[in-house]
Amino acid sequence: MPSPPIRRPRPARAEGSSPGAAGGPGRPGPRADRDDVRGDILRVARELFGARGFKGTTMRAVADGAGVDVALVPYYFGNKDGLFAAALELPIDPRTKIDEVFAQGLDGIGERIARTMATLIEDETVGRAMIGLMRSAVTEGPAHDVVRDFIENVIIESYARHLDAPDARQRAALAATQIVGMAMGRYVLRIEPLVSMSTDELVAHIGPTLQRYLEGG
Repeated sequence: MPSPPIRRPRPARAEGSSPGAAGGPGRPGPRADRDDVRGDILRVARELFGARGFKGTTMRAVADGAGVDVALVPYYFGNKDGLFAAALELPIDPRTKIDEVFAQGLDGIGERIARTMATLIEDETVGRAMIGLMRSAVTEGPAHDVVRDFIENVIIESYARHLDAPDARQRAALAATQIVGMAMGRYVLRIEPLVSMSTDELVAHIGPTLQRYLEGG
C-alpha cells in the first residue's frame, strides 16, 4: 500500500475552547487530539449516510467533516461502496460480491444468488454483520433509514445493472426483497421450517423464483 496522503493542517484550538470547536460545530478537534484517522472518517461517514443517504453523501463531504484530505478516503476504503460497507460494519463489499455472482451470466443466476446469500450469512464473521444489519432494518430511526438506503441504492442497483430489460429495477427489487424476506425469516426471526431446511433445500425452493424475477418469463 502506498504512503497515505498528508492530512490537511488544522488550526490550533483557541485557549478555553472545546475539543470540537476547531473547524466548526461537529468537527473533530486538532490533529494532536486524534490519531485514528480511519476511525474519524468512519464516524463522519456514518453520520452523513444516516442524514443524507448513500446518494447524498460524497467522499469530499466525509473528508471535510473528518478534517482530512479527500484522498485519504479512497486510500483507506477504495471507493464510496467500500466506505459504505465499512460504515455498516460489513466485512465484504456487497457490490463486488454481486458482480462476481452475475459474472457467469443469467443462466442459473437464481440458484447462485440464493446459495451465495445463504453461505455468506452462515459464515461466522460475515453472517454476524449481516444479521445485525437485518435487525437494524426493522427498527425505527436512522439505522432503519440507512439500511433501506443500502438495499435500494447498493443491492437493487447492483442487480439492475446486470439486467438488460426496460423493467430492470423492478425485477431487481423483487429479487432483493425475496432474498431479504428469506434471510429475515430464516436467520433473524428463525421461522420453521425455514430454519430446519438444508441449504440445498432452500436453494431449490427460492432459486426458481429469483430466476423468474431476474431473467423474465
